[in-house]
Amino acid sequence: MRTPEEPKNSPIILVGVFALIVLCVPALGLVTQLDTNRRVAGRPVAAAQAPAPSRAAEQPRPRAVHRLADHPLLTTPVRLSGATCALPAFGVSDAQLAAYYQAGVACLDEAWRSALGQGNLPFEPPVLDASPDLEDGPCGVAPGQSEAVAYYCGRNRTIYMPTARLRGNGGGDRPGTHLATLAHEYGHHVQALTGLLRAADGKIADAGENTPAGLEMSRRLELQANCFAGMFLTATSGSIGAELAQEAAGDFQYAVEEPADKNAHGSPGNQAEWASYGFTSGVTTSCNSFAASAEAVA
Repeated sequence: MRTPEEPKNSPIILVGVFALIVLCVPALGLVTQLDTNRRVAGRPVAAAQAPAPSRAAEQPRPRAVHRLADHPLLTTPVRLSGATCALPAFGVSDAQLAAYYQAGVACLDEAWRSALGQGNLPFEPPVLDASPDLEDGPCGVAPGQSEAVAYYCGRNRTIYMPTARLRGNGGGDRPGTHLATLAHEYGHHVQALTGLLRAADGKIADAGENTPAGLEMSRRLELQANCFAGMFLTATSGSIGAELAQEAAGDFQYAVEEPADKNAHGSPGNQAEWASYGFTSGVTTSCNSFAASAEAVA
C-alpha cells in the first residue's frame, strides 16, 4: 500500500512568505519604538525627588558696628534689665577690694549681656585685673597716678583696678566711689564690644591725640562711659540699694579739673551731667555724646 506523499513547496509560495517576513520586521520595530516613546501617565516612585528641607531664617551673627552718632545702640533706646548684684561687704584691704570689684563685674556682665543681645551686638565678659599696682601692658606704659586711678585697655579687653591706688586717692573707704569707677571703666568695655571705641579711636588718630579735635573726641568717649555707668547704677538700685546707687552716680561731680590743653575727660560739671543722663533716663539714647554740642562735652 502506498503512503500518500506530502505536498512539495512551490517556489512562488516561498518567495511570498519571505517577502511577508521582510515587511513585518520593520513594522514590529516601529511598534516597539512607538511604545517606548509614549508618555506614561503618573510619576515613577523610584525617581521621586525629596522636597528641599525648609530652613528657618537664620539670625545674623552679632557684629560690632563701627559708627558713632548713628550707631544703632544710640539711635534705638535700650534699657538695662534689673540685674541682681550680690556685692560682698565692703572693705579696703587688697583682697576685699578685689572681691568687691569681681562681684561688681559679674553684675555688670549680667546687666549688659541682654542689652547688647537686643541689638544683635556681640558680648563677652572683660578681664579684671585687680592687682595692687599698675604695670605696663598691651596698651603701653601704664598711666601715672596723677593721670588715672584705673583704666581700660581695649587691646586685651581688660579693666585695671589697682587696689593700692584706688585705696589711696581713688576712693578711700567710700564704696560708691569705687563702684562708680568700676562702672565707668566697664562703660569703655561696652564701647569696645559695640565698635564705638574703635570708631572713635580712628577719629582721634586722624586728628592727633593732643589736638583740640582729638581731645574733644576723647571727652565724648569718657562722658559716654559716665552715662553708661549711670544706666547701670539705676538699673541695679533695687539690689545694691538706692542710697549706694545715688552715692555712686553723684560721685562724678568730684572729678579732678584738667587743664584745657589736656582736657580728655570733661569738666566736673559735664561729667556729673552725663552720669545723670544715664541714671535718670536709663536708656542708651540718652548717652549719645557723639551727637552732642561741643559745649556739652567741654
